[in-house]
Amino acid sequence: MSLSSLRLATIIAWLGPVLLAGCSAVPQRTALAPVDLLASTPNIDWCGTLALPGEWQDGTPVGGLSDLGWDDDEAMLFLISDRGWLHRARLTFSGSGELRDYEPLDTYPLRGEDGAILASAGSDAEALTLENADDGIRGNTQLVIGFEGPAAGKAESHAAGEMESHAAAGAESDARWQRFLPSGLASEPPHFPAGLSGVEPNGGLEAIVALSGHGLIGGIETPPDGWPEKLTRLFTLDDQHEWRYPLADNANSALTAMENLDGDLLTLERAYTPPASLVIRLRRAHLEADGSVRVSELARLSNNDGWSLDNFEGLTRIGGHRYLMVSDDNFSLMQRTLLTCFAVTDVDGAGG
Repeated sequence: MSLSSLRLATIIAWLGPVLLAGCSAVPQRTALAPVDLLASTPNIDWCGTLALPGEWQDGTPVGGLSDLGWDDDEAMLFLISDRGWLHRARLTFSGSGELRDYEPLDTYPLRGEDGAILASAGSDAEALTLENADDGIRGNTQLVIGFEGPAAGKAESHAAGEMESHAAAGAESDARWQRFLPSGLASEPPHFPAGLSGVEPNGGLEAIVALSGHGLIGGIETPPDGWPEKLTRLFTLDDQHEWRYPLADNANSALTAMENLDGDLLTLERAYTPPASLVIRLRRAHLEADGSVRVSELARLSNNDGWSLDNFEGLTRIGGHRYLMVSDDNFSLMQRTLLTCFAVTDVDGAGG
């Protein structure tokens, strides 16, 4: 989801770091906060942040990143852009586990089953998770990508029955999910689950995660039409189960990413309140059998408290209790693409 007003509202806060990062087409090591502030999150250990340039030396764009996926078998990071780009990269960590460098490998446009590049109206990729990425077999990874925007050429690419089912679900948009090969080529037709019905414009499928016992779970960014203000929908992509996820109390709180945390969910929420208040939350969510969700807070980061934040939207687990999160700079000179490493230390929590 783009935060257009954020581009103008945070010029002063981010101008210095932006000018520094903009001087070179290579990643720059930076920090989200001073050391004492980083130490103020007892449930989170921070392990390094990189500010990525707006483009690489060959002109390949870097911005607009909306989610991440870690391929453990290939030791490779996948990143998707809300303009339909798929990036692949290698990471370097120090002996102590600190994120030190990012090496871009290649970039592909997302393409449909017919090989055609997705039209801009249907390329708003916002959610990513990987399948077969940690089974010890190389070359069999599949990317599961969620889209907020309309699916270009939908009528030509789906059977009539699928279209009728999609219409019957009452979806106001063409939000969807689809599997892709690591080269960015779709490996199957898109899916339009009933769980995407009622999604608001620019507030649809923002998170996908694979969770043992449930399969693939999608998360809606903001409450669907008719839902209470602070509840949004989590649902299995096969439409068999649904949960009511309580968003944080901050105004404009939105669910932007989910990952696995010992059978629970690690969720990422963003709350932007004009003119310049930005709050990022990391939370632990336990899915209950009755469709409710128990949530506990792991960390609350606010630029008003001294955190040097940006529009964090993406999340992936890189092993154990270690994760990466990434920010979407909206292709704005007033924002940054930050790739941040952290570890969850509250490993015994249960979302209570």
